[in-house]
Amino acid sequence: MAKFKRHLPMSATIAIVVHVAVILLLVIGFQFKTDKKSNPLDNINTINATVINSKKLDTEKKLPPKENEQEKKLAEEKKLQQIKQKQEEEKKQLQAELEAEKKKAEEAQKKAAAEQQKAQKIKQQAEAEKQRVEEEARKQAEAEKKRLEEEVKKQAELEKKKAEEAQKLAEQKKAEEEKRKAEEAKKLAEEKKRKEEEAKKLAAEAKKRQEEEKLAAEQAAEKERLAKILAAEEAEINAAEAEAQRVAKARAMSKDIAIYQDALRTRIQSRWRKPLSEQPDAWCKVYVRQAPGGYVEDVVVEQCTGDEAFRRSVEEAVWKSDPLPEPPTPELFDRELRFKFIPEI
Repeated sequence: MAKFKRHLPMSATIAIVVHVAVILLLVIGFQFKTDKKSNPLDNINTINATVINSKKLDTEKKLPPKENEQEKKLAEEKKLQQIKQKQEEEKKQLQAELEAEKKKAEEAQKKAAAEQQKAQKIKQQAEAEKQRVEEEARKQAEAEKKRLEEEVKKQAELEKKKAEEAQKLAEQKKAEEEKRKAEEAKKLAEEKKRKEEEAKKLAAEAKKRQEEEKLAAEQAAEKERLAKILAAEEAEINAAEAEAQRVAKARAMSKDIAIYQDALRTRIQSRWRKPLSEQPDAWCKVYVRQAPGGYVEDVVVEQCTGDEAFRRSVEEAVWKSDPLPEPPTPELFDRELRFKFIPEI
């Protein structure tokens, strides 16, 4: 029953209490009517008669019938008045109890409504706090996402800029190298043209001398002298041509040496790792002994302007370059090499 009442709403509880009160009033009214019909005063008089003494009986016997009847009527009215008064008091008490129960129920209902309102307010506050936390978390996540995107974008732009600078530097070096080669080729062509013109000039002069010698055929001595001169001039021409060939070969060899040295420098530079210490102007003079095929047998740093870490880095770069690049022609191969290594930082 207690469990059932806890599940009833407050309005239903008040309705049940009112119905019970009405039923009680109806029952009391019904009992009052029944008692009145059965003449309860006769019972009261009968009960009272048991305690009346014999003197009173004698007195009543002596009273006239009219007075006796009037007294009974007064006693009955008094009794009825007492019963009515008692019923009124009970009715008032019941009404007071009903009012108290009703008031208690209303207060309980108000309290429950207040508790429900308080719970609803707490729920709304919790929901608002939840939404605030979620919104703050969302904003923080968006801010972090935006920051990361900006950082990635910035890094990509930096990498792009570095790549563009590297490409620009490579193109500049390539253009300078092509310009140098073009100027060198132009000089060689001009030198060749000059020698060809000189040779033509000498040939023309020799031809002229030959004609003159033919014209002076009468004088044998002069012919012999002219012949000797011609032989000497031819020797000079041959010597000049030999010298020209030697110079051309030397220049070609010089070019091959430059290519070979550039290949060595490029290979060692690619294997070199910059030490932690900053030494932009440091260089080393290195001695290398190699076997055919460019296989390194020994490395000695003979002279170095850097510290020990820089010296070791250069020595390690040479060892890591094994085997060394081969020269363009076998004539340029030398088992012992000495060169100055200046790293590009």
